[in-house]
Amino acid sequence: MQETMDYHALNAMLNLYDKAGHIQFDKDQQAIDAFFAAHVRPHSVTFASQHERLETLVREGYYDDAVLARYDRAFVLRLFEHAHASGFRFQTFLGAWKFYTSYTLKTFDGKRYLEHFEDRVTMVALTLAQGDETLATQLTDEMLSGRFQPATPTFLNCGKQQRGELVSCFLLRIEDNMESIGRAVNSALQLSKRGGGVAFLLSNLREAGAPIKRIENQSSGVIPVMKMLEDAFSYANQLGARQGGRRGLSPCAPPGYSAFSGYQTRKR
Repeated sequence: MQETMDYHALNAMLNLYDKAGHIQFDKDQQAIDAFFAAHVRPHSVTFASQHERLETLVREGYYDDAVLARYDRAFVLRLFEHAHASGFRFQTFLGAWKFYTSYTLKTFDGKRYLEHFEDRVTMVALTLAQGDETLATQLTDEMLSGRFQPATPTFLNCGKQQRGELVSCFLLRIEDNMESIGRAVNSALQLSKRGGGVAFLLSNLREAGAPIKRIENQSSGVIPVMKMLEDAFSYANQLGARQGGRRGLSPCAPPGYSAFSGYQTRKR
């Protein structure tokens, strides 16, 4: 009897062609089914009803009651039912895996799932619509269809009590002094904690080996600053839900540019 392959093996078969020389997209769909059967469903918390689920998640500090209180509870229940009746299916195994590892609401110990994709979409729609039932329904449909996908911090944090902010993408400039570098590290911590997606303009920092106060070969260059920022971004990861996005920008090619362009994040 042929051994049943797990979802990792099925997904890996995308890298192999079949006998006709075609990519085996059907294996990726099988990987999704296997992932749900072997991992998602066994690790999901079940409730007797959607009403009980919402009451429990609010009472235990998972969902923000202020979001739900803007709507008639009957509408909220209908919207969740509408989302689950949509027939949504992940198009790729990677999409399903990423959602359940990074986006879905989990128990505080991180071991069990409290949401499926339809639930996360509904909570995002209810948060963004701010009490407008028509808009909430439209947003739900747009996200389920794939026509609209909010940015990571918005999709990750909407409707949760324990969360970061709903914004991302910041650009800051670092000046060539210790005070500015120190502020940059603190900004990296705070912005990564709250939203993420931070870029720093590094072109004002002097190159490695440049003089400081007329003393030759004193500057350490850009790389040590990038390492400090990397540590700050990795440390502030929104309760383990999101590694801080980061980027260093240098629009020109100063001395030492090859080291700057070749710098890679250290492996954790």
